[in-house]
Amino acid sequence: MRKTMIHYFTTGILFCSTLAAVAQEQPSISKTADIRFRREEYAQAAGLYERLLRTREGRKHAAEIKERLATSYRLYNQYEKAAYWYAQLLQDNTATPEDRLHYGDMLKSLGRYDEARQQYSQYPDQQRVASRIAGCDSAARWQGLPGAVNLKNETGVNTGKNDWGATWHGNHVVLVSDSVRRNVWYIKGTRRRYGRNNAGYGKLYEAEAGQSGIGYVKDFSSVINNYPYHVGPVCFTPGGDTAYVTVTDPARRIPYDKKERPVYGTRHLKLLVFVRQNDQWQAPVPFPYNSNDYSIGHAALNEGGNILYVASDMPGGSGGTDIWYCEKQADNSWGKPQNGGPELNTADDEAFPVTGAGDRLYYASKGKAGLGGYDVFAASGNRAAWTTPVNLLPPFNSSTDDFCYVPQTSREGFISSNRPGGRGGDDIYSFNLPPALPELQPLPVPLLRIPFTVDICARTATCVYLYNKTRGWDGVT
Repeated sequence: MRKTMIHYFTTGILFCSTLAAVAQEQPSISKTADIRFRREEYAQAAGLYERLLRTREGRKHAAEIKERLATSYRLYNQYEKAAYWYAQLLQDNTATPEDRLHYGDMLKSLGRYDEARQQYSQYPDQQRVASRIAGCDSAARWQGLPGAVNLKNETGVNTGKNDWGATWHGNHVVLVSDSVRRNVWYIKGTRRRYGRNNAGYGKLYEAEAGQSGIGYVKDFSSVINNYPYHVGPVCFTPGGDTAYVTVTDPARRIPYDKKERPVYGTRHLKLLVFVRQNDQWQAPVPFPYNSNDYSIGHAALNEGGNILYVASDMPGGSGGTDIWYCEKQADNSWGKPQNGGPELNTADDEAFPVTGAGDRLYYASKGKAGLGGYDVFAASGNRAAWTTPVNLLPPFNSSTDDFCYVPQTSREGFISSNRPGGRGGDDIYSFNLPPALPELQPLPVPLLRIPFTVDICARTATCVYLYNKTRGWDGVT
């Protein structure tokens, strides 16, 4: 994350073969590195592979080790280091087309758009990288748009670790943090480190809101946080008495095999429903569509409380993680998840849905034309019928990961990001739109009677900006 951010969607374990022969004089390093890699403990694996690469025998298998170094750094968002090792693979002529794709993604996340475009242009499947190239082409224009919104780093709650997913619960703010604050060590079985990024496990905390920002962080709930792995994010019903919480399932589904070929299980995300009675959160009820075969989480309720949006990698989606929805039935149960449709979802990852007023949905996507990593998009509609999602542009989006756009009102809210200049990994930022700036929303472009196709639209305090792939940007005052 230069800053290390983990937007975990699954805490899973890869199934992969061990490296070929390894250093005779350093068997413990290579064996431990392979185990860490299989467990997706990438931060620890990377350090071991760098040590191994400095040995004589390690250099004999340099191509495999460099590929694992690049993969490890990429999968816990160490963009600079990942880009370095992908460049090494390319220089050695050992990179695959997928390595080149990932190298382009890392360059884009570093804001090196011209270099990223060069890598994408050499990828065999140009259709797959079309939106990535479009994002590179648009980034300079987007970054040059006049800005009227300032993001405020909420230093009262942000730490050198990962702090994200701020949402309102009554007059307080509830957030996710892996900084292990206060007294969360009461949780039995909690491990000290999440091996993927060497940070703690995310738990839910509550903070007070004051005139100078949010601060005074405390444990949100001993009942809700009482899980050994990640807890959060959370969404609440309007009354605040029901919480939909994403947790990492503590059970591995495939046991460890102690023979020569280690095999590790996968921990999926599950959605738990907590109800508050007599000022106490009660034991949870599992969401009926949790599965041992896929993850489901990141819940968001619409204003009417009858549609629940989630992110999931369940079968039947467009690829990666998609936005899905469930409808409340006459008996108050939730219907089977349905896919949110091709307007929202792509072959890459969509996650972190958040609902706003007027059937607005904000969510993060890696598959649509953006500045890099996750960008936040807004669309109007419901179920699987949506307007074309609109990129919220800078300052809300950056070359890094931007997600969890949570509007408090039509003009105020929070967003999470691991952009440079923050306090640590993920940081929480607040915003307050000036009165002269119209509400951020997709524009009714046909009403403007523009005589050309509009691919992207945005507006500032004084101007509407329309983007056409052929014409470029046009300003309409």
